[in-house]
Amino acid sequence: MPKDRFFLLDAGASRSTPTPVPLPPGATLKAGPGDTEGRFSLMAEQWDGGTGTPAQVPNTMRRLGFDTFLYVREGDLGLDIGDQTHHLTSGMCALVPRGVPHALRNLGGADSATHTLQLSAPGAPGRSDADADADAGAADGGAARCFFVLGPGEARPGRIPVPPAFSVKARTADTAGLFSFLEVTVAQPIPRHTHHVADEGIYVLDGALHIDFDGDEHIARPGQFVLLPHGVPHAIRPGSTPPPRVLQISSPGGWECVVETLIEHRTEVSRGGRLDPAALNRYTRQYHVTYEEDSADGQGIPG
Repeated sequence: MPKDRFFLLDAGASRSTPTPVPLPPGATLKAGPGDTEGRFSLMAEQWDGGTGTPAQVPNTMRRLGFDTFLYVREGDLGLDIGDQTHHLTSGMCALVPRGVPHALRNLGGADSATHTLQLSAPGAPGRSDADADADAGAADGGAARCFFVLGPGEARPGRIPVPPAFSVKARTADTAGLFSFLEVTVAQPIPRHTHHVADEGIYVLDGALHIDFDGDEHIARPGQFVLLPHGVPHAIRPGSTPPPRVLQISSPGGWECVVETLIEHRTEVSRGGRLDPAALNRYTRQYHVTYEEDSADGQGIPG
């Protein structure tokens, strides 16, 4: 059952690996291929300073067979691409497409530690690159994997401007449909809805997030990760002041397209400060997301 794949992982905890191969020192697995039906893996890596290079990453270029997305929570990360070193600090991120040789280094010195989230997306078993390209093209107007780095607060350009509360770090088109990645401030409740195709992963950076999954209430706090499998209704709302700030993964991608659509039609889908699920569904069904039309927990679109 899809609902059986739901889990809320404590900060510092790690999911079990499918093989006896141990994780690198300082690494915890937040979600593995077995959790996500092969869509993506998410690992948190904390590296001590001292040598300039994380012990688990050789100071040589690696060419990986999957897309890699890096988000730096703290520290100074060196990302070597070709003969250029990109210096990533807290709040910065980078997309390294599959096949691009790269290496990682701790640039902070002996007294510094680096805390990085690394998302790897090989794609679900049985899905080819052509399948992924088709999904990305349908959702985001085309697909083109490319290397990029974003600074703190920066976002990928989209179809329309969206509020700063929704900072799109990787678009569906960037990853050939495999995932989208957003940094979101959950300022107001999001009414009960179902992702019929995409799994959703949420990593809490700050504050507390209330999650209603299949009728059960959960609270996620900083460093915790929750997996919301597709096909099961859920709702989220802020549980702290200031409101929680989270990293939001959709795999396959497309969630940024839903956000843009809601912003574009906000005067139609929001009435009296509350979302109208029937109006929402007129625009979100094309992205395989539906809202419960008898839901009474909707609020205005986060702005």
